[in-house]
Amino acid sequence: MPRTPLYLITDYLLPQMRVLLAKRLRREGYSQLRIAQLLGVSQPAVKNYLSEDEEEVLRKLEGYGISRDEVEGYVDELVRVITAHDVPSAMSYVTRWSLRVLSSLRLCDFHRAIDPEVPKSCDVCKLLYVKDELQELNDAAALLSNELITPLIPEVLSNLAYAKENAETINDVAAFEGRITKVRGLPTPASGPAWGASVHLAKVLLKVMKRDRMTRAVMNVRYDEVVTRTVKALGLTFAVAGPQDWASDDEIAEAVYRAFSPGTEVVFHLGGKGLEPVTYVFGPNPIAVIKKVLEIGRKYRELIESEKAENNTKSSP
Repeated sequence: MPRTPLYLITDYLLPQMRVLLAKRLRREGYSQLRIAQLLGVSQPAVKNYLSEDEEEVLRKLEGYGISRDEVEGYVDELVRVITAHDVPSAMSYVTRWSLRVLSSLRLCDFHRAIDPEVPKSCDVCKLLYVKDELQELNDAAALLSNELITPLIPEVLSNLAYAKENAETINDVAAFEGRITKVRGLPTPASGPAWGASVHLAKVLLKVMKRDRMTRAVMNVRYDEVVTRTVKALGLTFAVAGPQDWASDDEIAEAVYRAFSPGTEVVFHLGGKGLEPVTYVFGPNPIAVIKKVLEIGRKYRELIESEKAENNTKSSP
C-alpha cells in the first residue's frame, strides 16, 4: 500500500526548507545557537544545514516541483515570523503552505517516481487545501511594511488586489479596505482585505485576466522617470498605456488591457488631465507581486542615491 502523501512534506520538503532557513538566518547575522533555537533543532543539526550546498538544495526542490520564486517567498515570510517569535503564525503558515503545495498536485510526479504503487490517476491531494485569497493577502501584507516600498506609494495611495481563479465580477477580487497608506514612514494597509474593496484595481485585473488567467494579482505604485529606468534595469517585461484625460475606471482598465499581453509584469499608465500617472505591477499571487515591488524599490533607491552622489560631485568646488 502506498504511503500517505503527507510524508512528502515531512521527509522531503521541510528538511530542505530548513537548510535554506538556516542559511538565510546565518547571513542575517544569527549565531548557530540562536538559529537552532528559532528552528527548534539541535546546534549540530544547524551546523550540518550550513554545510549543505544551497544550489543543490534549490535544484532538489525544483525536482519536487517547487519553483525558486516560491521557495524564496516561503523563506522570506517564515524568517519574518520566526524572528518575531510568533510561533502560532509560523505553525499556521507552514501548515497552510504545505497543504497548498500538495493540493496543487505539483508533487505528484516526484511521488510516483519514488513510489511506483501510486496510480497515475491519483489526485487525492487536490481537496486538502481550500484556497483562501484573503489570508494570502494578509501574508503579503507582512512583507509590505518595508522602507524600500515607501517611496513608491503614490499620491492616490496604493492597493494590492487578488482575484479568484475564475473571477467574473468586482466582488470576486479582494483588496485592502481603505488602501495602503504610510504609517510612521512605512507602507501599511488601512484595514484588512475584503472582497470588492478596490473597484479600480478589480476592473483592471478582470480585464487583464481575459488575456492571461495566470495573472491574478496587481499592485499600483508611483510612476516617474526613475521608476521607468528601474523597471528597465531589472529586465521586467513592461507595456505603456495612456495618456488619457479625465478617464473613468472602465476606460483605464480598457487601456491597460489593450497594452497588456500574457507575461507582462508591469504596465505604466501615463495619466492625463485629472489623472495621476501610475505603475501597475502584476503577478500570479500577492507574494509574487510584493517581491517584484521590493525589487523595484531596492533598485529605485540605488538609482536615486547614485544620482544624488553624482550631483554632489558636480557641485563640489
